[in-house]
Amino acid sequence: MKLLLAILVTTLIVIAAFFILFSPEEESRRIVEAEMAGARFVYARAYARDETTGAGGLADRLAFVASFPAFTPLTAKQRAAGAPAVMLTVTPKDDSLDPAERPGKLYARFLTADALAGPGGLVKRHFEQGSPYDFEELYIAPPDGRIFFARCPKAHSGAASEACLSVFRDGAFDVELRFPPVFLENWDALYDGARGLLTRMTKAAARKKR
Repeated sequence: MKLLLAILVTTLIVIAAFFILFSPEEESRRIVEAEMAGARFVYARAYARDETTGAGGLADRLAFVASFPAFTPLTAKQRAAGAPAVMLTVTPKDDSLDPAERPGKLYARFLTADALAGPGGLVKRHFEQGSPYDFEELYIAPPDGRIFFARCPKAHSGAASEACLSVFRDGAFDVELRFPPVFLENWDALYDGARGLLTRMTKAAARKKR
């Protein structure tokens, strides 16, 4: 009888350990390693926005999602509640045009002459009707948007996505950010946080390699 009880207790412990080790929360904390364009990334799986990023290994694109302004992984509760977050897509840099040049070399010819005060000290510019960006507005950091720019849908435009889009270059990578327009008020924290997150991921890889 005692032997049977001992076996039963041991079995229950093993089953409980299995569910703890392989629960969604535990899985989200698993550390993933990836390599892209000769650089190594180490990050918690909870940052991954798709299965490819969650699996790690060789990649030509990494997609992350993070809280704002902390840039920590979203908790299960935050995900379930649809908490506002920053989506980051990291790719090898495109040599055709530095993202910092987009406001002056790509968007300028489609802009109207007016310039308005925007959130967080940004300048708000309108695109011409009939242009490829007709349903969006451009926000730039003075004087020319090289430090920061974002395209955001016009209010009540009927645009499919309500997220703003911004892109910046960080070393060998181009980083695309998608975020709610309300984050524009703290655009500097948005950029600093995104750069800091990538630095932590690559520094963690360097420490692991040693």
